[in-house]
Amino acid sequence: IDKYTLGMAGEYAVCSELLRRGIDASITMGNAKATDVVVFCKTVNGNSFKKIEVKTTQTTKFVTNFFNKYHTPDLPHPDIWILVHIDRDLKARFFILTHEELASIQMERNNINIWQKSEGCDNVLLKDIEPYENMWDKILLEK
Repeated sequence: IDKYTLGMAGEYAVCSELLRRGIDASITMGNAKATDVVVFCKTVNGNSFKKIEVKTTQTTKFVTNFFNKYHTPDLPHPDIWILVHIDRDLKARFFILTHEELASIQMERNNINIWQKSEGCDNVLLKDIEPYENMWDKILLEK
């Protein structure tokens, strides 16, 4: 699957899975969008939303470009990252991480212990994120 189509397939798969679970979600459209999927949550303090970044791969490596874009923890960032692995049979697996969880995994992968600008192309491996498979409850928890 070409890169653009694969990315769109991942976003639609995530949105479909969220809606199937009764979570109000919507894909954002456009080339200059700040987030891939928006989730609307009802909380004790009223309504809020969460921004979700979706990364999709058919290999064992997810390109995140994490520290190229989020080199300090105070920069605006997604609340949740959903990494989608689509296998040869076109079956999707979902890995749900908070921004902080992915930062920690990316730091370990980059062999760094502080937030800093990355010179390379940040990526994480499927084996690094397997413990986060199907952790959909993170999306419903109030921030």
